[in-house]
Amino acid sequence: MITFDAVTKRYPDGTVAVDNLSLEAPTGEITVFVGPSGCGKTTSLRMINRMIDASDGQILLDGTPVRSIDPPTLRRGIGYVIQQAGLFPHRKIVDNVATVPYLLGWDKRKARARAMELIERVGLDPALAQRYPFQLSGGQQQRVGVARALAADPPVLLMDEPFSAVDPVVRTNLQDELLRLQSELNKTIVFVTHDIDEAIKLGDRVAVLRVGGVLAQLADPKTLLSDPADDFVREFLGHDRGIRRLQFVSTEQLRLRTDLTVREAVTTDEPWLLVVDGDDRPTGWISRDDPDRLEPYGTYVHGRDSMRSALDAALLSPSGCSVAVDGDGRVVGVATREALDDALSEAADG
Repeated sequence: MITFDAVTKRYPDGTVAVDNLSLEAPTGEITVFVGPSGCGKTTSLRMINRMIDASDGQILLDGTPVRSIDPPTLRRGIGYVIQQAGLFPHRKIVDNVATVPYLLGWDKRKARARAMELIERVGLDPALAQRYPFQLSGGQQQRVGVARALAADPPVLLMDEPFSAVDPVVRTNLQDELLRLQSELNKTIVFVTHDIDEAIKLGDRVAVLRVGGVLAQLADPKTLLSDPADDFVREFLGHDRGIRRLQFVSTEQLRLRTDLTVREAVTTDEPWLLVVDGDDRPTGWISRDDPDRLEPYGTYVHGRDSMRSALDAALLSPSGCSVAVDGDGRVVGVATREALDDALSEAADG
C-alpha cells in the first residue's frame, strides 16, 4: 500500500505543486491520478520514488516512509513507465528490458531469460528482442517500456501518461494489455493521465486533482460518475458522464428477441430482420422495404459487455438494434430499440 499523509510540495519560488495531499493507493489495485495541467499529478507520482522529495508530510510504502530508503535502492524496487518509453537507443530490446536485473547483479543469462519471458508476456514477437528501439513502432516501444518496468518483478509500478504519445487504436490495445497483465500480476499501480476516459477504464480508484495539487475526490469510477463531489469534478467528467456510467451497467438483464433472425431474405411485417449464416453468426440486417440489401450491424457479448457496448452496437446499425452474441460470436438474440430504451431508463433510475 502507498500512503500519502498530508503531503505538500512547495518550490523555492513559493509555487505549491501539491497541497496537503492525503490518500491511499491499495495493494494490488490501480489508482489513477487525473486532472487538468498543473494539478500536480506527475509531481505526486515522482515523490513516490523520490525523483522529487516532499516539502511536508510523508509518503509511506507498506508503512515505511520513503524518505528513510536510499533513493537508488527505492527505485530499483519500483517499476517506472513514462511517455515514449524512454528506452536506451544503443541497446537491443532484450538488453533494454534486462536493465534493472543487470543493475541488481543478475548474471546475463538469467537476466536475458527474464527479459524474453516478459517480451512475450506483453504481447511482442520474440524476434523483436534483437532489434533496436528505432526499429519498433511507438506502440511496440511502449510495450517494451512496460516489460522493462516489470523485469525485476517489483510490487509497485508507477506509470506517467505512458500511452499518451500513441494513436487511439494503439492506445486502446495498450490499455487492454495493461488490464490483462494486472489481472495476472496484481501489482500496486499508480497511473497518471489527463484523459478521464482512460482513468475510468483503468482505475480501481480514481483521484481527481484540482490545479494546485488539491484532492477534489477519490472514488471508484462508478461512484465518481454517479456522485461527483462538486461542480469542478462534475465539469471535469464532462456532460456525457451519463453515457460513461453505462459501462458499469450489465447487459445481463437486457431483454432479447429471438424471433428476428433468418437464414435468407424473406417477406416480413417486421421492419428489420437479422440474417445469420449456418453457424448462427450475423451477416447483416435486411429491411422490410429492401430485403435484398444487407445493412451493417453492431454486436456486443451478452452478459459480459456493458450497456455502453450494447448502445454503441445499436448506433452502428440503421436498424437501431444491437446484436447480442455469445463468447464465440454466435447470435443469441436481438436487443431492440424499445428494450434498450427500457434498460437505459432503469439505469437512469438506479
